[in-house]
Amino acid sequence: MLKKLMWLAVLAAAGFLTWRFGYPAALKYFFRVSGTVSVAPGLLPALPGANSMLFVVARNESGLPVAVEKLINPVFPAEFEMTSANLIMPDLLTRRIYLEALLNTHGQLGVLRKGDLKGSRQDRVNFISKGLGITLNSAEK
Repeated sequence: MLKKLMWLAVLAAAGFLTWRFGYPAALKYFFRVSGTVSVAPGLLPALPGANSMLFVVARNESGLPVAVEKLINPVFPAEFEMTSANLIMPDLLTRRIYLEALLNTHGQLGVLRKGDLKGSRQDRVNFISKGLGITLNSAEK
C-alpha cells in the first residue's frame, strides 16, 4: 500500500513538473502566427514613400509585447509570419494574443508621430494561427 502511494506521489509530481515547465516551452516552440496587413482605402494617399517600416506586434493577454516582426518597405497587402525567432519576451507568451500593426518612417516602435499609420485586431487569436488580417485604419495627426 505504501509503495502504491509513493508511486502515485511520484507520478503526480512528474505530471505537475511537466505541466509547469513543459507548457511554456511548448508555447514558445509551436508559436506561429501569420496573415496579411492591408491599408484602409481612405488612408492609401497617406502611405509614406521609401524607407517605411511596418511593425507587426503580438501582445499577450496582459497587453505586454511578446513578439515583433519588422518589414522594411512593405508592399500592401503585406504578408507577415511570426515564429519563435520573433519572440522578444518568450517567457510572457500566452495562449491567446492580440495583434497590432504600425507603419512609420522613423523606425521607432512605441513612438507615434504625425503620419504614422496603425491598426489592430480587436479579437484575441490563438498562438498558432494563420490567414489573419490586420487593417491599418487610423493615422496619427
